[in-house]
Amino acid sequence: MKPYLLLLTSMLSTASISYAAEDNSTLIINELMQSNVDCIMDDLNDFPDSWVELYNPTDAAINLQDYKIGTKNKVSKAWQLPNKTVGSHEHVIVYCDKAGEDEGVSAMHTNFRLESGKDGSIYLFKGSEVVDKLEGMAKQPAPNIAYGRKTDGSDEWGYELTPTPGAQNEGEVVAAKMLLGDPVFEKCGQVFENGESFRLKLSLPEGAPEGAEIRYTLDGTEPTMSSKKFRATIPISSNTVVRAKLFCEGYLSPRSVCQSYIFFPDTRALTLPVVSIITDDKYLNDAQIGIFADGTYSSEKKNYEHNWRRPMNIEFFETSGQESVINQLGEMRVTGGATREYARKSMGIYANKRFGVKRFNYEFFPDQKPGLTDFKSIMLRNAGNDFDYLFMRDAIIQRTMAQRVDLDWQAWRPTIVYINGEYRGMLNIRERSNEDNIYTNYNGLEDIDMIENDKELKEGTWDNYNAFKEFYNEHNHTLAEYAEWMDWQEYINLMVENLYFNNQDFPGNNNVIWRPQAEGGKWRWITKDTDFGLGLYGSSPDYNTIKWLHDPNYDAGRAWANKYEDTRLFRRLMEDADFKREFLDRAAIYMGDFLNEKGTRETWDPMYELIQTEYPFHRKLINEWWPNYNNILNEARNWLHQRTDYFYQQLADYYNWGTPQALTINKQSESPIKITINGVNMYYPVFDGKYYAGRTITLTATPVEGMMVTGWKVTGAVNKEVQGDELSLQMPRGAIAIEPIMGDGSGIEEIGHSTLHTPHSTLYDLQGRKVANPQKGRIYIQNGKKIIK
Repeated sequence: MKPYLLLLTSMLSTASISYAAEDNSTLIINELMQSNVDCIMDDLNDFPDSWVELYNPTDAAINLQDYKIGTKNKVSKAWQLPNKTVGSHEHVIVYCDKAGEDEGVSAMHTNFRLESGKDGSIYLFKGSEVVDKLEGMAKQPAPNIAYGRKTDGSDEWGYELTPTPGAQNEGEVVAAKMLLGDPVFEKCGQVFENGESFRLKLSLPEGAPEGAEIRYTLDGTEPTMSSKKFRATIPISSNTVVRAKLFCEGYLSPRSVCQSYIFFPDTRALTLPVVSIITDDKYLNDAQIGIFADGTYSSEKKNYEHNWRRPMNIEFFETSGQESVINQLGEMRVTGGATREYARKSMGIYANKRFGVKRFNYEFFPDQKPGLTDFKSIMLRNAGNDFDYLFMRDAIIQRTMAQRVDLDWQAWRPTIVYINGEYRGMLNIRERSNEDNIYTNYNGLEDIDMIENDKELKEGTWDNYNAFKEFYNEHNHTLAEYAEWMDWQEYINLMVENLYFNNQDFPGNNNVIWRPQAEGGKWRWITKDTDFGLGLYGSSPDYNTIKWLHDPNYDAGRAWANKYEDTRLFRRLMEDADFKREFLDRAAIYMGDFLNEKGTRETWDPMYELIQTEYPFHRKLINEWWPNYNNILNEARNWLHQRTDYFYQQLADYYNWGTPQALTINKQSESPIKITINGVNMYYPVFDGKYYAGRTITLTATPVEGMMVTGWKVTGAVNKEVQGDELSLQMPRGAIAIEPIMGDGSGIEEIGHSTLHTPHSTLYDLQGRKVANPQKGRIYIQNGKKIIK
């Protein structure tokens, strides 16, 4: 068939061409929507990202199986449509949502989305021939606006005043310039403390056409032509959410503008930021499509067990009396596993360029991750298994560890949540634990492989991961060989965190592993959902997590996450003497430094203070009869108070590593000098922990301008002074204390190797004391000291 060209009208900002068969014997592209917010719902009970309507203009039925559709002019890249008949003059919808390759999904869903920005294209193939196409499409003027033929099969195209998916086109199309503006709110949404009622005025934007009017809703639904017309003012005296937009005959209406007016109770102070979500209530609570509802599918999943996304508008208020710092259209879905059953669901909140703004461009976590402002999504988390307890257990554990050592993690910030103006208690704003976390924390990195729980491919391919597994399934690899595959130091940090806090919901669950696809990319981990730790459900502080990790039969009640295949990587690594030493060293050093009661409480106590005022009101709303929060708090604190000593001993006993002996190191709090213990940086100025008898401990100090370590004083089971910036000794049987001896380094000079007569030179002072080792590449000379070779 020889196609002929049909020149389109200038309904697009750039010229576009549609191909159609000369004899009208084929299907044609009749209508499409680049950004479907909630115009149509698909067979999966979801809103597809975009869609294309095909039309059969012939007098005979046509089978879709003869056709492919795609966004590239290559039939090899196009999506094969299924064995489905389209009757004469009938329409069929193709869902362009990237769901087509998912298991059990109809082939009416494709493996691509339509481009919502400019220069997108769509091609319809019959065999290898293009029978219809649109190229160089303009950016869709607003979400939920369809681009289609004026009437079914006609040559004239434009933006439809009313989308008609699956039905006859109604014959009214206009250009993109016919999009109306947004209504102007005299007062933007905000949170009021001791607020007084007022009357809200809305007005038309400058340049609005004659006949334009504002219609609005107060129940979270999207305004339509049948919604209430704005005439004078809207009385605002209590929590109110306003959605408003313009309508005018012959013009396109954009998505509504949303503003929330929250009157915070005057019975308490506002101590947390506020999130306000506005959405149609049926998207949350309807038995058929509501994502919070049990649903009517008694023999299948409950509604909230699905990952259905629903459109919503989100506002974020840092404090009262100020406009929101975020106000944009997005999507939400329920997240989590068994915790979806809880009275408050965790929610993924998504930005999307199809809705207008492709990111949440805001610094949600200025104290934890300053400067991070580029979020594809965030989570409003219900605290997981800790929902009825501390409400922050996972964040305590993650922050205690990851803010002090190298570990990919999820920042935390508690917030008060309102949905359609209704107080919903508290949720925790968290970073995601998926590819969006990597995008935000690694400067937009998207070319990655990511696998969760050894079974779910989140991003990329399985290839390198499968090769890595094949590698570590074998015995007798060296640490250097492992280092070619993985960031073993980060992995140690992950394992120490989970083992110390006794998280038995890992590694067979909540195990997210990822790597950059670039050459040399190594596997790393994101710590997540550690809620089972820190004594949850009454677990004892002396619980032997090391034995549990090595023996899947150790505890029948906690056996889902320690199967042999789940723990194999760690067990293989511990066969290597170098890794074993590094792991046990770091565990011991961390516990004497920050991974203990003092360090954890330094993280935890300010977090508790943040929620202390609001939490009782949240608790009263959710489950008033639950045990006293102070009791739960004290139980967890008591667990933490005892855990460190038990864990030291468990490591020593299981790995036969020597008796833990008390060790303190005091570098003086005002000193900026950095000290490492066996190569591990001290976080606090005072180390108060233990180390294993018979094992070597090496302290190294790095001088700073004006100050240096000239020696070390050891007291206790060993008493001696050692000169130099490095101390190496074998841990005795008995407690010792070590204090660096500080010197004035204001006259420090650095001398390169070229000044030395031989690479094996050693320097001594006039008293015969060794003061430097040139093989380390540096010699420090103090003013006023006579030093000779």
